[in-house]
Amino acid sequence: MDSAASAVAGKPPPALGQARRQWGWRGRAGCAALNLALLLAVTASFAGAAYRARHRPRDLAFVAAAYYLLALLLCCVAKLELLRADADPQAAGEVQRRRVRLAVWAVSVALSATFASRVAEAMPLLALKLAVWGVTAVFLGLGFCLLFCPGDAEPGSAAELGPGQDPGRRPAIAKALHELSPEEMA
Repeated sequence: MDSAASAVAGKPPPALGQARRQWGWRGRAGCAALNLALLLAVTASFAGAAYRARHRPRDLAFVAAAYYLLALLLCCVAKLELLRADADPQAAGEVQRRRVRLAVWAVSVALSATFASRVAEAMPLLALKLAVWGVTAVFLGLGFCLLFCPGDAEPGSAAELGPGQDPGRRPAIAKALHELSPEEMA
């Protein structure tokens, strides 16, 4: 049952883990098939770029480094999603999530710097080169904030609450919204 149907039936929507279990084998197989197709497309693109750059060692090194960093980033993001879905409330789980977040950000920095250096090299003016590096720095800073700021906290956790609020109580607005029927919310 999806969240809209459960809201009409008066039941709370299923949690993320429950929704994933409801997909069954078809959802997982479809997702795996899509991931495999994307991996094959990226690998074919890499092979074509490596073939075109085979006589230029610098270009070949760039293509190989970009492919490796992209694959590493995808592995780190998949690990982070697994850790988030696990929702282990223990401190060890939080430490591991923080380490994987740091790895995601570090690989993102390396990949962004690799592409920015390549693009900046192609720019004719110094101002354009500096603009490329400036935009890269802004996006890396934004990525850092998205990964490490407590905006992705669980509902009702201490990170979501404001100063002086009790973590054992829900804010009044959230409580009021949960008391409304689906017809009153619309």
